[in-house]
This record gives sequence, C-alpha cells and structure tokens, in this order.
Amino acid sequence: MKLKSLILLVLVSSLFMACQTKESANLAVSSNSSDEQKFSYMLGVQFGRQAFRLVPQQMGHELEEDYTFQGALDAALAYNDTTKQIQITDDSLKAVSDRFSNVARERLEKARPDSATIANNPNPRQLRHISDSLLKLLPMEATKPGTGKAVKITESSSDIEKFSYMLGTEFGTQFGTIASQLNTSLSAEIFKVGLMDGARFYRDSSYQLQLPEDSLRAVGRRFSEKGRVLQEEANKKMMEEQEKLKAKVAGLVGDTLPDGTPAKINFTIKMSALNSKIESFAPYAGKPLFVFYYSTTCGHCRNTTPKVEAFAGQHKADGLTTVAITTGGTPKRNIRRFSDEFKIKHMEVLLDEERIFGELYGDGYVPKFYLVYPDGSYKRYASFEDNINEIEADVKALLKK
Repeated sequence: MKLKSLILLVLVSSLFMACQTKESANLAVSSNSSDEQKFSYMLGVQFGRQAFRLVPQQMGHELEEDYTFQGALDAALAYNDTTKQIQITDDSLKAVSDRFSNVARERLEKARPDSATIANNPNPRQLRHISDSLLKLLPMEATKPGTGKAVKITESSSDIEKFSYMLGTEFGTQFGTIASQLNTSLSAEIFKVGLMDGARFYRDSSYQLQLPEDSLRAVGRRFSEKGRVLQEEANKKMMEEQEKLKAKVAGLVGDTLPDGTPAKINFTIKMSALNSKIESFAPYAGKPLFVFYYSTTCGHCRNTTPKVEAFAGQHKADGLTTVAITTGGTPKRNIRRFSDEFKIKHMEVLLDEERIFGELYGDGYVPKFYLVYPDGSYKRYASFEDNINEIEADVKALLKK
C-alpha cells in the first residue's frame, strides 16, 4: 500500500474520536457557528492532531506545518472548482512521496523488535507497543510551528516542504470527498483552522481548542447519522436505477455473441465528452476505433493509461481514433484531473453517463479494451499489456483494409 494511503487509513479511521478541548476567547468557531462550520473544524482538528503526531515518527522529520495547511486548503478549494489548481505537479509530489516512503520503511525496519523479543512476546499488541516505543527513540528533526500564513511551493522547494504540502493535499481531497458524500457544503477555510489547532495541540497538549468535547462529539454524531441515512437512500436509489438500466439496455442489445454480449457496438448510446458537445457515440460510427474503458480510481487503469495514450498517438496519423470512455457516475472534475494528470491529448475522453456502454459491453471489471471495425463489430481484450502484440497485429490488418 502506498505511504499516503497508509497515513490516510490511520487518520480517517479516527475522525470521530473524542477531542480533549476547552473553550477559549476570540473564537473563529463557536457554539453559535453552524453545524457545517463545527464539522469542518472537527475534521481539521482530527486530521491535524493525528497527522502532526504520527507522521513525524514515521518520517523522522516534523512536518512543515504551513505547507501542510496550504496543501489542504488548495486541494479542498480545488475539489469542486476546476479553476483552482494544486501548486506543484503530480509527478513532483509522487517523487517526493516515494523518497519519504523509503525513509519510512527504513525507520520501521530499525524499530522492528529483535527475534528474541518477538519470541518472548507472542501477543501482537505487545509487539506493536514495543515497536512504537522503539520508533519514538529514533532521532527526529524538528521544525518551527506554523503561522497559518499562505505559502508558495515550487519545484525548488525542499523535500520536506513538498512532502508536507502533498500530505495536506491528501487531507484536502479527503475533506472534499466527505462533503460530497454527505451532500453538504463545508468550509475549507475553517477546516484549515482546525488543522492549525490540531498542530498546536500536538505541540502543547494544554492548548485550548475552540469547541468543547461534547460539541465536537455531538456534531460528529449528527453528521455520522446523516451519512448513514444518505447511504441507505443511495443504496435504494442504486437498486432502482439498476432495474431501469436493465430495462433500457434490453432494447439495445440486438444480435448477441455466444457469451451474450451484443455482436455490434450500438452507436446511439448516450455519451458526453470532456472537451466537446457530443451527445451520443454516433460521431464515431463507421470509422476504425479503439476504445479504452476505464475508471479514474482503478490502479490498473492508471498504470495502463500512459501506454494507451502512447499507442493512440502512434496510430492517430494512420487513421485510428482512440477514445477513453470513463465509467458512469464519475464526476467530470475527476475526469478532468485524470486527463490533466496523464496529459491525455491523443485520446478523446468520453463519459458513459447512463452506464449503458458498461452494461452492454463490460463484465464488471476495468480496464477493458475494444477494437471496433467500421461495420460496428468489435474485438474485446482483457489486458492491454498482455495482448499488445495481438492488438498491434489486429490494428495493422484493420487499417490495411
């Protein structure tokens, strides 16, 4: 599992834990604040308290707090606004994440109990406690407390500044995801305030947070219950939509192959495009076509995308059109970020809005690849990498026709 995934797993699991807090003067958040503001603050506090305590132990270096605050704010604001941008490229963030992943692995190895200790302490919880104690004894480089002022990050920033910013962007994205799942409008700015207070509490456990424990617990319970209700409603709606989808698809199947899938691509399927105004698959009928069916959250899809993009560029001048069809239900902001991240320019990016393409031609798994002939017949490939020689040969034969 990636380093940032490990960190987030620890942090998200503790979002609704109790906070030891007392009221203080000059509050940015108070008992008169809205539930959305209180919840935004609570999330920030929980992320902050956990991150600034746990991550330095793993990395051997305290976070540059202002860069974490800035990354969180940037990502939270960008979640629903595609005009907002993260300040540094994904490639740079990935590179620094990889470097600190190696540091974390080395430190965990140093904190591993020796064989004798393991033999005398078979209880996993005891071993974890021993390992944690050893980890705390390892040297750790300190940083100055954050001020909350805006900072700029560039390619020339230090590794710890980049890493701190990267971690902040993960928090901001998680914050946006929570708001989206709860169908509510949360405050990115107050989330940042919560992060700052969480950092201060890490440095000084007597620091007084801005809301008392019972208030944070109460607002956490209310939003937790709201999430439960929304999930039940979403499950019910999904089942109803699935039944409607099956009824709609039944009239689009036509002749079938031995496995029950349609024998030809139906170009009347509704589609939308990332950068054009098409409303169906019709503009691609009657031409040599390669289809990459994927999900923005699928790891295999992400690994394959650069290869398919290169393939699309290689064959574009030969007359082969390549389209990347995103699974239905994906927000367009996520598709745009995916497209920007992988610098897609040779593939045309479409969205299977009503999930009909996936229902007709998929098998429940992504990615999938299709070579479509001008008459609408097609050949499906389960893997791009494993089938690349076959794909190349089929494309060559198709374009010679």
